[in-house]
Amino acid sequence: MEAFYKVYKYKRCKKEVILITDEVVDTIRKSKYISCSHCGSKEIVKDTSVSDLRRCMEHSAYKRVKGAIRQVR
Repeated sequence: MEAFYKVYKYKRCKKEVILITDEVVDTIRKSKYISCSHCGSKEIVKDTSVSDLRRCMEHSAYKRVKGAIRQVR
């Protein structure tokens, strides 16, 4: 069974992004690329693949700010 989520880390801004595996595969199949929404960098490092979203978020602390979840550390 393939993991449902993939975690990517961008080289330039060092931010992490959690993406759904099917959407990543579909984007790459259409000859598109994945880029950072913060800095626009296309240079990514694949960190982990997991099937439970909570496992992606274990190493960081999150809090809710005006309805949105923000990473604290």
